Amino acid sequence: MRKGIVALIVLVLVVAAGVAVRSLSAPVLDEDVEYELTSFYYQGREVSAQVDEDDLLDLLEGASRGLITRGGLPGYASADAMEVNLLGDEEPLRVVLSLPDALYAVYQDADWSYTIRDGEALAEAVQALLPE
Repeated sequence: MRKGIVALIVLVLVVAAGVAVRSLSAPVLDEDVEYELTSFYYQGREVSAQVDEDDLLDLLEGASRGLITRGGLPGYASADAMEVNLLGDEEPLRVVLSLPDALYAVYQDADWSYTIRDGEALAEAVQALLPE
């Protein structure tokens, strides 16, 4: 009986630790880094010149991502995907927002990516910056 209680307590602590780690987040953009928009693609077209860079960066600065990497970026074939490419401290950073594919991620290379929290809301806000 005593071993069962100890096992139950350990299980509860492990689950609680997992929930706590998953609930933690980090900003999409590092607040100590100055970012520059290098390109913004929507529906496969370069649209950087049609979007206010400051407004776009403000949206991304206000967004957060999970702390746990999700491995490589999954493929996405959506014609409605938005890909924002940034440069900060000479390191590229890419943000992919695809409403139809429910893919909202930030990554630097193909080996890892982080899920953006409230990615759908961010995607809708970024899409609202695009001209009609």
